[in-house]
Amino acid sequence: MGNSSCFSFLHRPAKLTTGYWDFRGLGAPMRMMCVYTKVPWEDVKYSAKQKAKGSWIAPEWEGEKRPQLREQNPLVQLPYVINHSTGEVIAQSSAVYLYLGRVLGLGGDTHQEQLANEQVLFYLYGMWMEVRDLVYPSYTSRTEESFRSSLDNHFLGSITGHYEKLEAWLRQRETPFFASSRPCTADFHVWEMLDQQECMARTYSFPSPLEDFACMKAFYRRFRELPELEPYFASGDYSLPMNNKMAFYK
Repeated sequence: MGNSSCFSFLHRPAKLTTGYWDFRGLGAPMRMMCVYTKVPWEDVKYSAKQKAKGSWIAPEWEGEKRPQLREQNPLVQLPYVINHSTGEVIAQSSAVYLYLGRVLGLGGDTHQEQLANEQVLFYLYGMWMEVRDLVYPSYTSRTEESFRSSLDNHFLGSITGHYEKLEAWLRQRETPFFASSRPCTADFHVWEMLDQQECMARTYSFPSPLEDFACMKAFYRRFRELPELEPYFASGDYSLPMNNKMAFYK
């Protein structure tokens, strides 16, 4: 069959359904991919509710939809995607992004682009794990006070180390996006991470984390100006909270 193309659709679905919480988080990259490619698409959002004793539940997900989807995929969790052309139910965030790359033509045009896309995509998941442990109650940030006290180390230390690597990647490849001359799946995940960091830095009066990274800054602007994503940025999906209700930073 040959290599799949970033920009030509192979086995384009008649319709997709994506499912995630009612905030941006790991749902934003897949929502942007669907808007960018104009695939017929429905997005289902689940809401967490706090119980009287302080714990959180999501009855529409935990009690209704998850048991149904487990009949098709025992590993299902949020986010997920359903391909209505094939009946496939795909879960686990990185697997969802890779799957969307294949069915929407965003996976890489050549072998080298596919390798680049996948490496950046999986690197970003590690970054996301670090940010998750920072902004949600965890062993890293147990209280609002400990969260705020961790921000210096985050913005002046750990996030800078990640940005140095991503900046070097862009300089080495000499491409406007992380794998190709046009967006592939990893770019959606990278941009969402950068945007969340920019917003959090402004909220807590830190300088822009992108200030000293020319290639990253250019990528951030270039992606934001893609005309195919204008409907997304004008929609309620972009104005959703960045994290769930129990997070220190929402």
